[in-house]
Amino acid sequence: MGQLIAIVSQKGGVGKTSTAVNLGACLSALKQKVLLVELDPQCGLAKCVGLDGPNKGAGLIDVLRDSASPADVVHPVHPRLPRLWVVPTNIQTMAEETEYLTILHNNMAVVGRVLTQLKPSYDFIFIDTPPRLDNPTYAALATVDSYMVPIQCEYASMGTVGRVLKAALEVKRLYNAKLGIFGFLLTMADKKAGFTVRVVQEVRQYLKHHVFRTLVPRDPRLAEVPFRQEPVIAYDMQSPGAKAYIQLAREILRDTTAT
Repeated sequence: MGQLIAIVSQKGGVGKTSTAVNLGACLSALKQKVLLVELDPQCGLAKCVGLDGPNKGAGLIDVLRDSASPADVVHPVHPRLPRLWVVPTNIQTMAEETEYLTILHNNMAVVGRVLTQLKPSYDFIFIDTPPRLDNPTYAALATVDSYMVPIQCEYASMGTVGRVLKAALEVKRLYNAKLGIFGFLLTMADKKAGFTVRVVQEVRQYLKHHVFRTLVPRDPRLAEVPFRQEPVIAYDMQSPGAKAYIQLAREILRDTTAT
């Protein structure tokens, strides 16, 4: 049975959805069965894999309405990545977003019931949450085995880590005693910038062994993922961003094997 991992950040633009798509793709390329689950009602993950817009198939909201089964809303991501699948939210209107958030507010455990049915079929399930600590994020933390936090190599991003840790500890105490830390990922690193070096040093000093060794660089090719609607390894394997996510996937598999 696979690992359930929520990718969480209170700050937008730190590489959360990019990490879900590109790390998931790299793990699948390394022969892991990977499922990406979108909890963000803004549907950024679906846009990155070409499943945004009407008539793109059922999604999570359809399961929550009891109009589809979990298996009905699992979609393939890319023909060259046959071990990678996605569950989009399939939210098209503000009314549907309100409905979705109300369902999660009234019954946070509903996400867990959906993922419990899917978990046995995959090695890794990554849950992409909104860039804030709200109902979808709490629902994810109440369900998963562990959480992953991307940290942009800027001081503004560092300031949000404490709030994520506090929220996770609260969820662990109240709802999910098994909740652990999957890791903290430093993103958008510019090794030529002095502040990047200082941020990396401070994060490693504070969070110690929980920080991944891999640094994800600032790379324009990663920014093309939503436009191209496919993971970066599908169109530029040699880009710095693609190489970083491949390295991260290998680091995760090496550490998972070691434990």
